[in-house]
Amino acid sequence: MKKPFIAIFLLIGLAGCKPKKAIQLREAIDQKEKTAFNIVVGKGGAEEQKLQCLIKGDFQGALAALDREEKDFDRLIDSIRVLPAADIKQGEPLKAAAVEYYTALKTLQLFDRNEVAQQEAARRMKGDSAMNAYKKIYELNVQKQGMYKNVYEKDSVFHEAKKRFNAEHGI
Repeated sequence: MKKPFIAIFLLIGLAGCKPKKAIQLREAIDQKEKTAFNIVVGKGGAEEQKLQCLIKGDFQGALAALDREEKDFDRLIDSIRVLPAADIKQGEPLKAAAVEYYTALKTLQLFDRNEVAQQEAARRMKGDSAMNAYKKIYELNVQKQGMYKNVYEKDSVFHEAKKRFNAEHGI
């Protein structure tokens, strides 16, 4: 009589265990999301510094802030690439989706270099030259819309990869 109860408790205990490595990977990925949030909208982050420089008309300072933002994104992406996931089901697809999403977000954010350079040029010009510079800024904004679309698509893929990962591991 005791043997069936022991077997049932053993099965319940095993079913209740969450895979430790999978949970650690998911927590690491979640932490990277917080890091990316801080890069893009965090107080004192590179993006805020860039905007403050643009308000002051300090284009070189804005470009320096973009350089810092690029380095921050590079560190973020590299830290995801080195996360251990080889023996975790759906781990590699999750990492790949995260890398693709943050790479697309980085590309979008750093596209501002083109706009900053064009704004600086437009500020120095007069007449038709200035008008052409502002047209170029408009064209850059249109291009940027396509980049936003790419980021949204990569975000959707990343979200689906997280759902599959969570479902696979019961997280």
